[in-house]
Amino acid sequence: MMDDETREMLHQALAEIFADEPSDLWGSLQTTGVDKALVPETKGGIGVNWAIACELLEIAGNNAAAVPLAETMIGHWLIDLAGAQETDQPTIAFASADAPVHLSRSGDVWRVEGTLRRVPWGSTSTHVVFMSDSPSPQLVVVDRLAPGVSVTSGRNLAGDPRDDIRLEGVIPAEVVPAPFEPRSLLVIAAIARSALMAGALERTLTLSVEYANMRVQFGRPIGKFQAIQQNVSVLATQAAAARAATEAGSEAIDEWLVSDDESLFHSVAALSAKIRTGEAAGAGAAIAHQVFGAIGFTEELNLQLFTKQLWSWRDEFGNEAFWADELGRQILGEELETTLWRTLAPLGAGITVGESK
Repeated sequence: MMDDETREMLHQALAEIFADEPSDLWGSLQTTGVDKALVPETKGGIGVNWAIACELLEIAGNNAAAVPLAETMIGHWLIDLAGAQETDQPTIAFASADAPVHLSRSGDVWRVEGTLRRVPWGSTSTHVVFMSDSPSPQLVVVDRLAPGVSVTSGRNLAGDPRDDIRLEGVIPAEVVPAPFEPRSLLVIAAIARSALMAGALERTLTLSVEYANMRVQFGRPIGKFQAIQQNVSVLATQAAAARAATEAGSEAIDEWLVSDDESLFHSVAALSAKIRTGEAAGAGAAIAHQVFGAIGFTEELNLQLFTKQLWSWRDEFGNEAFWADELGRQILGEELETTLWRTLAPLGAGITVGESK
């Protein structure tokens, strides 16, 4: 377990890299090994748990970092867990229901066919990592330059690569048994996005406070007006809620990894993380732009860098509606009485009969 001093040094080192604004930001981050933060030290990583990894992602989000840190971090971790061969810069992908990806085997040769849509940083990665549940859960690693791989470039609202990768009879670099059931990877990716959003929302709050104290209207800073103060207070609560939801989600991953539960989908905290951070991102970005007015959308100010990331990350790896539906299915699923009571009971703690809240 990493001690607090080492943890703080890691935070500081990452923050200093962003503060220095190097010309090759991604190269500088890779030099520190933060892209392999979840990989054990004995294998060239840093060996942090998911709680600390999400703290590092929050720092990246706090700087609106246009780098594939979350995807590469998860990719290296998955490859290590599965015992596959190490790659330089893996990204993660998911097959969609309307564009399935088929994995087949003939003798000792595997082939994969289909399209992976909106792959984060797909055009700049060296390998794409995804899971297939047919014929059994497998971790598939595809070399982006392998024969049969073609890339159609795309971008999200923030301008980051979100590329479609077509696989036509591609022989994967590796196919190994998946370290856990495939759906859990989507939860993990969603929590990583939550961490980025929590960091970006914190910076959005800071920028809004600074602007409200600097912008003078009717002879005094607009931060002195009660309406602005109230809005900024709401923004602060949204930022705090996003941070708390991310913390709970990341801790849920760590707890699940050492448990006997086969699926992370059974964790209410894990499924709730993206719901709450997504809500906070929508409300927080709206408030920030109300404080700034129309000037907040201009390239001269940094606010739009963070709100564009918030809006983009909010929709990736499942939005609030998607995860609310999944959470509802879990609570109202096969173990209705047990699951529902376990979820609701803490909410009533300390309330006596006849007492209202």
